[in-house]
Amino acid sequence: MLTILARILKVLNSEASPWQIGWAVALGLCAGLLPFGLLTLLLLLIACLFTVNLSTFLLVWGFSKALLWLLAGRLEQLGWSFGQQEWLLSLLSNSETLQLLHLHHSLTLGGFLLSLILLWPIAWGSTRLVLKYRHVLMPHLSKWKVVQLLKASKLAQLYQKMN
Repeated sequence: MLTILARILKVLNSEASPWQIGWAVALGLCAGLLPFGLLTLLLLLIACLFTVNLSTFLLVWGFSKALLWLLAGRLEQLGWSFGQQEWLLSLLSNSETLQLLHLHHSLTLGGFLLSLILLWPIAWGSTRLVLKYRHVLMPHLSKWKVVQLLKASKLAQLYQKMN
């Protein structure tokens, strides 16, 4: 647990652009909301090709898999209700590319739709949170005596080893 916290602090305090961290969070959430398949691998490829923070992407992907299990029923309902439209049903059944992406499955379609809806707001919101942390919270936290004591603890040693 301390290792994960140290990695999060390392990313937040790093020189990485807030947009790199924000898009890593958004793409990781999208990958986590989808059942593992070719579409998930495409998201991993996008995360590798663009300069997003890969450790943040993998961390968010792992945590958001729990969301998939919690929201699976709702995502299937969303995919089923959206997939019943005649034009989409014919497009999904006639296109081999979309069949390879498994968008004809209701859970994959529901996760893909929710990912598309949440992609930009999550990227923008997490970027704003990183900026707020760096400009507002980080200077105040470094002045606290508790934080100065923690810097001498095992967490700080783990953090220093990672640098």
